[in-house]
Amino acid sequence: MNAWIVGQAIINGFLAGGVYSLVGVGMTIIFGVMKMVNFAAGSYLVWGMYFTYFWQYVLGGSASPYLLIPLVVLSMIVFGYVSFKLTVRRVLNTSDTSYILITVGLMFFLQNLAETFLGTRPLSVYVPETYKNGSITLRALITRIVPSLADNAALAASPLGSLNLGFPRLIAFAVMLLLVLGVNILLTKTLLGRAMRATAENSEVAKMLGVDAERTYTIAFILGVTLAALAGLLVTPLYYVSISASVAFRTAPLMVIVLGGMGSIKGSFFGGILVGIVEALVTTLVDTQLSVASISILFLIVIYLRPQGLFGKKMRTA
Repeated sequence: MNAWIVGQAIINGFLAGGVYSLVGVGMTIIFGVMKMVNFAAGSYLVWGMYFTYFWQYVLGGSASPYLLIPLVVLSMIVFGYVSFKLTVRRVLNTSDTSYILITVGLMFFLQNLAETFLGTRPLSVYVPETYKNGSITLRALITRIVPSLADNAALAASPLGSLNLGFPRLIAFAVMLLLVLGVNILLTKTLLGRAMRATAENSEVAKMLGVDAERTYTIAFILGVTLAALAGLLVTPLYYVSISASVAFRTAPLMVIVLGGMGSIKGSFFGGILVGIVEALVTTLVDTQLSVASISILFLIVIYLRPQGLFGKKMRTA
């Protein structure tokens, strides 16, 4: 088997897994604080794509999607706030079944809303040619990061050094890293983060200590869906803007958060990377039709060996 093909598949999967990680981290924040799995994450991702298309159209159609991140974030803050207040807020502190029903219903509502007002015709976001079809070899990337390796003979002779990293996936992965680091700082170094962690640990005790639980739930939900929307923005150079894109991101992120361990940011990050690599290897080396099956098999193996997930904590039993 050609080592270059396997290496290229791993690189592609590693970078593509960053998008799964970003959506998974958003879902993990919502689950950690609210104990609710957001089944509508894929629909929010698609709305992030639509907001990217909308703002690019408003600004004349030539703005790079990466420059639209602040506008998409602002749009999703408003969109997430309104959808939270009209739907999720009404079932707070009820049963898990209510959470499932409201988020599944929200998923279909957001899809139908997009189809009603924006149509079903696939749209495309303009991406400068430099970014859309550009790439850099792994060797060139390493030598740019570590200039002292420019004359390294082993690196120059290795066929793996000629692996290509496409700019859209590389940029998406880099932005994902920055966002995940930002979320980690928010949760560990800020007063808001402490309030969110306290609410996640025990909402009743947090309320007694003066934490506004509903405000914390609102912020957690908005943050989670905004990360999903940013993932949508980052994949616009790779996918048409269409409601059908939500199908590709409906199952994988759910598996990512379970694989990584429910409530674990680190688990969602590494779980997304693992899912991306397995999916890319199976798609490249076996059959493109088996990508979902491969993720499902990985899911079953991990859950069988480690029911709490890769980074999840074991529940204490009496």
